[in-house]
Amino acid sequence: MSRVRRLTIALVASLSAATLATRPASAATRFDPALRFRVLKTPHFRIYFHQNAGRLATRLAAIAEETWLALRQPLGVRPPLLTHVVLADQTELANGYATPLPYDTVVIYPTVPPGSEFDTDDWLRLAFTHEFTHIVHLDRSESWARIVRRVFGRTSIAFPNLFLPTWQIEGLATYQESVMTGEGRLHAGDFQAIVEEAARHRTLEPLDRVNGGLTDWPAGQAPYAYGSRFHEYLADRFGVETLAALADRTARRVPYLAPGAFSAVFGESLNELWRDFQAALVAEVGDPMFDAGATRLTRQGFVVAAPRFDGVGIIYAAQTPDGFPGLNQIPANGGAPATIATRYYGSTTAVGAKTIFFDQLEVRRNVAVSGDLYALSRQTGRVKQLTSGARVHDPDLSPDGATLVAVQERAGARDLVLISGLEQRTPRIATLVAEADTQFNAPRWSPDGRHVAVERHRLGVAPEIVIVDVATRDIRIVAAAERTRMVTPAWRPDGRAIVAAVAPEDRPFNVFELDLEDPPTLRQLTHSSGGATWPEVSPDGKTLVFVGYTPDGQDLFSLPYPTDAPEMSIGPGSPASQAVTPANGRVVALAEAELAAAPSYSPLPTLRPTSWSPLVTWDSTQVRVGAAVAGIDVLGYHAYAASATWLAASPSAAALLTSNRTPDWSISYAYDRWRPTLVLAASTATSFFAGPATEAGTPSTATDQQRQVLAGVIVPFVHARASHAAALEFFRGTDDYTFADRTLTSNRAAIRGAWETTTARTYGYSISPEDGIAIGATAELVRASLGASADATTATADARAYLPGFARHHVLAARAGFGVSSGDSTVGRTFLLGGAFSNPAVADFGSSAISLLRGFPAASFAGSHVALVNLEYRLPLARPQRGVGAWPLLLHTVHAAAFADAGHAWTRDFDIRAVKTSFGAELSANIVAGFYYPFTLSAGVAQRHDGAGTIPDGAAAYFRVGKSF
Repeated sequence: MSRVRRLTIALVASLSAATLATRPASAATRFDPALRFRVLKTPHFRIYFHQNAGRLATRLAAIAEETWLALRQPLGVRPPLLTHVVLADQTELANGYATPLPYDTVVIYPTVPPGSEFDTDDWLRLAFTHEFTHIVHLDRSESWARIVRRVFGRTSIAFPNLFLPTWQIEGLATYQESVMTGEGRLHAGDFQAIVEEAARHRTLEPLDRVNGGLTDWPAGQAPYAYGSRFHEYLADRFGVETLAALADRTARRVPYLAPGAFSAVFGESLNELWRDFQAALVAEVGDPMFDAGATRLTRQGFVVAAPRFDGVGIIYAAQTPDGFPGLNQIPANGGAPATIATRYYGSTTAVGAKTIFFDQLEVRRNVAVSGDLYALSRQTGRVKQLTSGARVHDPDLSPDGATLVAVQERAGARDLVLISGLEQRTPRIATLVAEADTQFNAPRWSPDGRHVAVERHRLGVAPEIVIVDVATRDIRIVAAAERTRMVTPAWRPDGRAIVAAVAPEDRPFNVFELDLEDPPTLRQLTHSSGGATWPEVSPDGKTLVFVGYTPDGQDLFSLPYPTDAPEMSIGPGSPASQAVTPANGRVVALAEAELAAAPSYSPLPTLRPTSWSPLVTWDSTQVRVGAAVAGIDVLGYHAYAASATWLAASPSAAALLTSNRTPDWSISYAYDRWRPTLVLAASTATSFFAGPATEAGTPSTATDQQRQVLAGVIVPFVHARASHAAALEFFRGTDDYTFADRTLTSNRAAIRGAWETTTARTYGYSISPEDGIAIGATAELVRASLGASADATTATADARAYLPGFARHHVLAARAGFGVSSGDSTVGRTFLLGGAFSNPAVADFGSSAISLLRGFPAASFAGSHVALVNLEYRLPLARPQRGVGAWPLLLHTVHAAAFADAGHAWTRDFDIRAVKTSFGAELSANIVAGFYYPFTLSAGVAQRHDGAGTIPDGAAAYFRVGKSF
C-alpha cells in the first residue's frame, strides 16, 4: 500500500531546478485541483480534508490518535509527535502511502475496496494502521544516523530504514495492520494463498526476487505476501518483541547493509532464516487441492475477473504484464483469448444482444482516477463512452436490455444505482439504495428482472449478500455470518438460488450455492486450496465457470454444475452488530466540535526547508562541489529549490579562463495547485569547450558563463492511454564567452514554447516503449525588442514511432529529429551532435536535444542546423529477474538491439556528402537498484563514417546509462 520510494522520487523531481527550467514535464500535482482542503488538528496529527469529507475526517482523527497510542510499544519507540495526514477522495482505487520526507506524511484514499479484494470491516482504520506503521518504522535515526540528522536535517540518508528491502518495509506494515486490527491480509485466505499455493507446488520465491522490482507473478504483491508471513514467522518463533529490536538495529545500519542486523537479533543470518521460514511453510500447508472434473480454460495468470457467457463464448477482464489491460473473449470450452477491447482496470461486464457494457477508469484533471461506463458495439467493434465523471462501476444489464444496475462512488460510500436511457446521449442515473458508511459491489439482476443480488459491505460488518426488490427497494439479507466474507453473487438461471464466493474465517474463497427457499440453505460447490471467486452459471444451468487461483495467478476454470453437494453447517445468520464508534470518545467529540471551525489550508506551516544536502556535480570537463536546499508544502502546491556549487576540478587550459571563486547557482519555484504549473527559475552555469560552432562544424574552445532567468507555464494533459504537455516560457539569458585572446557577450531574450504527445506504452515485460508514438516540437523567438543582442529563431521537431517486431516485445523503433536556428548566430542556438548518450525527451530546449550519433565522441559536431535519423530493432534475450540475497540489485531483463544512425550538423549549406553515419549493436540490461529504482545499462560497438572526414572512420565502443530514445 505504501509508496515510500515512489513519493521520494516525486519529491526530488518536483524540487529539481533543471527539470523545471529546461523542458515540459508531466503533471507533478498530487491532488485533484477540484478539492478544497481544510485542516483538522488533533494532539498528534494534522488532518487535511476537503469538501464532503468532514465526517470521514472526524472519524479518521479518532482512529489516528488511537493508533498513535497503540503503536507506542510494538516497534519499541514513541511515534513522532506530529504527522500530517491527507484524506483525498480522488481515486476509485483503494490505496494510500506514507513517507517521512520531507516531514512525516500519510495520504489515505477513502475508497473502500470490494470484499473480494480485502478483508476489513473498517477500511479507514486498516489503511491508516498500515501507513502509520510505516511512519513509526521509517522515522528512526539511531547512532551515526542521528548525528547526520542533526547536521543535515531530514535528508534521506539520515533514515536508514528507508533503504530496507521492500518486503521488509511492507511486510512489517502488513503484519501490524493484521495484528492490531484483527483483520487485514494475514487474516485473508485469498491473500495467504499467494504464499501457500506456492509452498504446496514447491515454487516459493527466493529472497532476492521479493526484495522489489519483480514482474513475474506475484509481482507487486510479493513483498506484502512474503514479507508479512516472514514477520509472522519471526514473531511466532522468537517473540513479537524481536521485531522492535530488529527495527532498532536496522535504524543504526549503513544503508543497504541491514542484513547483518538479523544475525545480531535472531542469532541466524537472514538467508538461513528465510530458508527455515520456507521449509516451515512447506511442512505446514500440505498438498494442493482442486475439484475433480474442473477444466482450466485460460493460462494467462496474473489478474482475471468477472466471466460472463455472451452467447458465443465467455467474456472476462484480464490484466497481464504483456500488454494493455483488456476485455477478453474465449470459446466456452477454452482456447486462445482474443482481446475485443482495451480496458483500463474495471471488472464486470454486462452482455446485451447488440451491445456489451463495461466499466473502466480514466485519469481526469491529471491526477483524479474516475470510473465510467462504456458501450462496445458487437457489430462494429467500436467503443462509446456512456457516462463522464460519474464514478460508476460494476454494470449488469436487465433481462429486457433496457436498464443497467451499477454502483456509484461517493466519499465514504458506494450507492446502488439504476441507469436507463442507454441509447440516449446522456443516460439517466437514479439512486436505488444509498446507505451511510455502506458500499455495494458487483450487483446482478435476477432472471425475472424484479430483484438485484448484491454484495453489501457495512461499516463494522463483514460483506454480506442481500437481495433488493427494485420496485419497493426493500432489502433482504440472504447470506451473512460473522468473520465470513460473501462476495461476487450470480443467479442460477432458474432464479431459485444464488451462487457466490464465500470465505469463512481465515480460509480462501470458494463458490457456494445459496438456496433461496425458506429456510435458505448453503452448499459448497468448489473445494480449491487456492480459492475460487466470480462464479457464473451457463444459461442451461449445466456449467459453473469461476476465477480460480494457481501459482501463476488467476485464471478461468469450468466445472459441471454440482448437484449433489451436501448442505453446510455454516449458513446465513445475523450479521455482527454495527458498532464501530472509536473508543476515544473525547477525540471524536473534540474533532466534531472543531470541524465547523476548521480553517482553510495554508501552505506556510510546511513550506520551510527541513534539510540541506552537499552537492557534487560533474561532466567530462569539470567537477563542482556545493550545497542544495529545497522545500515543498504538504499538499505540493508550492515547491522551491536552491543550490550553489564551486569549481573543484577542470581542464588546465580551461581553468585559466575562469575563476573558481565564482559559484554556479540556481534557484527555482513552481506553483502546482492547478492544471497549469507556473514556473520561475534563475541560474548561472559555467561550461568549458562550449563556444559557438567553428567553420569546421565543431564547438570552439571557450569558457561559457551563462546567466538565465525563466518564467513560464507548463500545462499537462494526462490520460490513461495518452499524455500531452504544453509549455510557454519567457527566457532571458546572457552568455559570456572567454577565449584565449578575447571575450564575447551575447544576450538572449526569447519567448519559447513546446508541445509533446506520447501514446507509446511500456508494460511489465517491455524492454522499450511499444505500440505508439512520441512526438514533440519546440520554438524559440529571440528578439532585440525583448532585450536580446539581435534576432534569431530556433525550432526543433522530434518524432518517434515504436512498432511491433517479429515476436512478443520485439520493437522496431524509429526516430527522426530536426533543428534549425536562423538569424544572428551569437544569440541563436548551437546544436551539438555525437555521442551515445540518451535523448529521453522529445521536447528539449538544450543544445544536445538531437545528438544521438553512436561511435563518435560526445559533441563532436556543432552547427546552427541539425538533422538526425535513428533506427533500432530491439529484442529481449532473457528475463532472469534475479539478484543476490538481500543486496539492492536485481537483474530484470537482458536485451539487445541492432541500430543505424545518420546525422549531420551544419551552419551554412547542407552537404549530403558530409553526413555522418554509424551502425552497430548494443547489449543492455534492465536493472532495479535500491529495491525500487529501475534503470538501463547499455554497452555497444559502432562502426562510424564521417563523410566530411573530420573524424577518421573506425569502430568504437561505448557505454550508456539509460535507453537511447
